[in-house]
Amino acid sequence: MSASLFAKPDSLRATGENVALWACIVAAPTTILIASVVFPSVSFSEFILLIVVGLAFVSISRGRLIGSSIRVDDRQFPELHAIACDVSARLGMRVPQVFVRDDPFVPITAAGIGEPYALIISSQYYEHLRRGELAFLIARELGHIAAGHTRILSLLTASGRENPLVTLVFGAWMRRTEYTADRIGLLCADGIDDALGGISISTYHSIGRRVDMRAIEAQRMEISADASLRVGEWTASMPYATNRLDALRRFDASPLAATWRARLARPLPMSDVDGIETAGVVTKRDCAPLPRRIAALAIDLVTISAILKSHAETATKSPMHLDDPDIPHWLRKLSENAPLVQTGGETLTTLFVFFVYSAILVGLSGQTLGMMVMELRVVTVRYMRPTIVQSFWRYIAAFGSALFAVALFGLFMRIHPHDRVSGTRLVRGRKAA
Repeated sequence: MSASLFAKPDSLRATGENVALWACIVAAPTTILIASVVFPSVSFSEFILLIVVGLAFVSISRGRLIGSSIRVDDRQFPELHAIACDVSARLGMRVPQVFVRDDPFVPITAAGIGEPYALIISSQYYEHLRRGELAFLIARELGHIAAGHTRILSLLTASGRENPLVTLVFGAWMRRTEYTADRIGLLCADGIDDALGGISISTYHSIGRRVDMRAIEAQRMEISADASLRVGEWTASMPYATNRLDALRRFDASPLAATWRARLARPLPMSDVDGIETAGVVTKRDCAPLPRRIAALAIDLVTISAILKSHAETATKSPMHLDDPDIPHWLRKLSENAPLVQTGGETLTTLFVFFVYSAILVGLSGQTLGMMVMELRVVTVRYMRPTIVQSFWRYIAAFGSALFAVALFGLFMRIHPHDRVSGTRLVRGRKAA
């Protein structure tokens, strides 16, 4: 995918997008604490667990798409395939896998945490869209992919549907990403009318053709004049359609749009932002450096701590009544000695859960949450994704080396001892093999 779309000084990112993301991350614990008043069952630990589950869900969603959707190619929906290829070439990106499915709620969405990404189009909206409008919507999703939005959004809203809690925590950033995507969509559409039509159909469905844009503008002016009417947008993942249409008109008349139209008159060169080769044998130089590995490990340990805390909170909410005559004698004794067991085995339990968590996620997606954030992944010695059996064998060896402190010495090696045993390597790059 082309990284030049967001290179300064002519970046297509909406103003304040990156600042909004970091502000949302920093404010997340406080926001979730406040949200727990409305959603009593929600805690920060459970929110972290939601993201981990999202990573696993996205990893297996490709099989679900192939099994329950129509895959677009030059034989099925060839006109749609041609549009996807044309837009991808213009943006200097790899063509994603495109699917059509029956979805009455989400017109179009992109999913994936690495190559190959999937583009999913609703059959209920597809029939109402013209070619230029499809180009706009497809380019928008490719813009999300190129900007790195999809990697995060796939974890937060794996199905593409709005989640109230996620919107509350990350809504400020999510709304800005839509403005960025709209810009890229407009540049790949045949004109502003196709962009406006794409937004109109995806927002209002079949009646979108009957929308009077002058009336929409009047609605936007009414919202701008009354602060109370803007509150609804703050609780949504998408900006108001009225604001998106106005932002597109202003961008269409800007010097930045003129600059990029000239650049996109010919296809952009494809750049390898994943940072690694896709063929050959992994060398020591390709393996992840120590600072990245430590950072990924720290993120995963925080995640595991949140998962264990969530489990402890659940256990606290449902305490065991030891005076219940139906409880076996051995279980009552075990419960009475639980504090001693917990104190003596807490580290071992954390270590065990960490390796099970890592083995499952690496087997499904080739990376843990920490690896995804630090753009690392586990591969075989020939850059293939490891099998689930190979992943478990890797972490069985890692668990054993950790018990005997071998991992402390392996930490300073480019190739870990457990990687040598399992035939795997931890390398830089986020692309899925």
